[in-house]
Amino acid sequence: MSRPVNINVLLSKVNGKGVGKNNAKPKFLTKSEREALKNAKLQRNDGMVQRKEPSIRRDPERDDLTENSVDIGEVRDNKVRKSKFQFDWNSTDDTLLNYKPIVSVKASELLQKENKNDVVETAYIGKPWREKTYDAMNDRDWKIFLEDFNITMKTKVTTHPLRNWHELNLIPKDILGVLVGGLKFQEPTPIQRVAIPNTIKTNRDFLGVASTGSGKTLAFIIPILIRLPQRPKSLKILDGPKSLIIVPTRELAQQIETSAKEITKRWKSNECNVLSIVGGHSIEKITLDLSIGCDILVATPGKLIECLQSHILTLNQVDTLVMDEADKMIDLGFEDQITAILARLSMERSSLQTMMFTATLSQSIEKISNNYLNSPIIVKIGSEEDQVPKIQQTVEYSENEENRFKQIIKTLKNCSPPIIIFINYKSTADYLTKKFRNETNFKFTILHGSKNQEQREHSINLLRTGAVQVLIATNVAARGIDIPNVSLVINFQMPKHFEDYIHRIGRTGRAGNLGASVTYMDGTEDIKVVKELYKYVSDKDPLKSNFFDPQLQKLYKLNKDERLDYVY
Repeated sequence: MSRPVNINVLLSKVNGKGVGKNNAKPKFLTKSEREALKNAKLQRNDGMVQRKEPSIRRDPERDDLTENSVDIGEVRDNKVRKSKFQFDWNSTDDTLLNYKPIVSVKASELLQKENKNDVVETAYIGKPWREKTYDAMNDRDWKIFLEDFNITMKTKVTTHPLRNWHELNLIPKDILGVLVGGLKFQEPTPIQRVAIPNTIKTNRDFLGVASTGSGKTLAFIIPILIRLPQRPKSLKILDGPKSLIIVPTRELAQQIETSAKEITKRWKSNECNVLSIVGGHSIEKITLDLSIGCDILVATPGKLIECLQSHILTLNQVDTLVMDEADKMIDLGFEDQITAILARLSMERSSLQTMMFTATLSQSIEKISNNYLNSPIIVKIGSEEDQVPKIQQTVEYSENEENRFKQIIKTLKNCSPPIIIFINYKSTADYLTKKFRNETNFKFTILHGSKNQEQREHSINLLRTGAVQVLIATNVAARGIDIPNVSLVINFQMPKHFEDYIHRIGRTGRAGNLGASVTYMDGTEDIKVVKELYKYVSDKDPLKSNFFDPQLQKLYKLNKDERLDYVY
């Protein structure tokens, strides 16, 4: 096929003659002339169109047809004359079927609304989980819910947390009336949101990692009460308790007993007996208490084993075992007693449900969990930063007790009660008693080892109820006592062991509240304890306000780098 003639050649002139057929000059036609010429050409083409069969020739050496024997040009002409292809269409193949675009609201409509930000957020993200029903919650909503309450699921759970007390209908109305109407607990705490539904609906073992004061008591008391069967008094006496709660200290045991009784005495539909057995109570008194029957037993490990060895108590019918503040029980040396109790219960009750609560997940706790808990649900409340109490720590130098007392009086005037002053010796308690009584108007009470159990409980209740402002106590009050809203802890004397310091100041700054501690030193303390204290005050400073007296740093050479002399 030859190349087309260049338009410039067509329109040019050669020696005065036009280029074209018969050397005719180009002629410009009018519109009517062009239409007439077009119609005449179409008529000629209609008369000349005939269907041509493709020419087929035979290969001289083969008696069959060859591919090259078809006139490809003729075939192409035939294809042009065929009708257009008809698609088989199915509406389900439409990729835009039920398509919901991300941008489903016009900008002009959004700008006409009053709360533009809320409308835009709802249009693009959807309603927040608080405005949705429980069934409308999706995976994203539950993820945001867990983040809002700082809940971390260490294992997969089948039951979502409680959003409020009422929604799942897990808690009977009479108990709900006690919680919301009587005790004024309007919403569950994070540990309660997770523990209550998962222990009730799944009946699985549970391990909760949460700080002291996070509402753990209700997290296990409510499931116990819901599943507690109705039993006559004779069976309560014969079979023993249905639920056992083990705690590290007598003070915590009595606190849990009091909390449980606050619910049961308002709970009209069930006669539930709650009893605690702790050190300081004689076997005769415990036997008398058990003679009226017991549904829920709260006990310290040592006293529980003593009662079991004395055969005044049976655990054959225990269905629920709770270990509260398990890390403190390990710290206090109760690991052997705990494992002995767990081994005995595991042998007697194959259907036992075990719940363990701890502030820290140490190796000892993990060991007990692996050996005695059956595929537990593991939940952590709060971040690593939340595990550090928000306590402002102050360490000051004071050369004598008289100066310390004057400083304490100035401090007390600027602090709200309750306040705890820790001492090392009973003689110091006598000294402070005389000073407070003769020189101040503060109401105070004393707690030390020479007091009997009844006197100790009376002193704690005075401070807890606000009858006194100040508690003067030895280390007997440093562990296991939960007095709400302690604003200040004063170490009139630095304890001889650094661990006691941690437990002392741990009475304040509980349940996420802010706290403060003041410690006085005179330069006669053990250098090893002082170095531990200096490092702790420097490292544990979440409020960035800790103070360690420079005079003490200089006295104990704490701010100088220690260098090693190498001998070659």
